[in-house]
Amino acid sequence: MSDTHADRREPLEPDVPLDLGSAGDSLMEEARGMASGRAAKTLTPGAHGPLKQTLVALRAGVELDEHVANGTATIHLLRGSATLNSGDGTVELSSGQWAPIPADRHDLRAADDTVALITVAPTAPAPRAD
Repeated sequence: MSDTHADRREPLEPDVPLDLGSAGDSLMEEARGMASGRAAKTLTPGAHGPLKQTLVALRAGVELDEHVANGTATIHLLRGSATLNSGDGTVELSSGQWAPIPADRHDLRAADDTVALITVAPTAPAPRAD
C-alpha cells in the first residue's frame, strides 16, 4: 500500500451481512493515513455486472475530481456532509440523505469527514461495428 492511495482490492462476494457503519469506520481510518485523504471498497462486483456498489470515505475538504459515472448512479451519505456539483447545479447532502448522481460530469467535495455508499448500474458497452 502506498501512502497516497490504498492498494486496489478485488471485491469479494459477502457471505454474511456487512455492517456499513463499521466498514465506514475502517475506511475512514485508512483515508486518514492516505495523502489523498480518501479510501474506497467495492462491495459488489461491477465489471460487466448489473450493479456496482462502492463504500467511499473522504476526509474533510477532500474532493473526488470531476468525472462521469458509467451508468445510472446514486449516492447515500452514511455520515458527514458533502457537495455534489454538476452542470445541473449543486446538491448539498448530509448524513442519511440519498440523491441521484447526475449523468453529466460531476464532482463530490466532503465538507467534513464523510462516508458514502455509491451505487452504479453500469451501462453495457456499445457493440463494436465491424
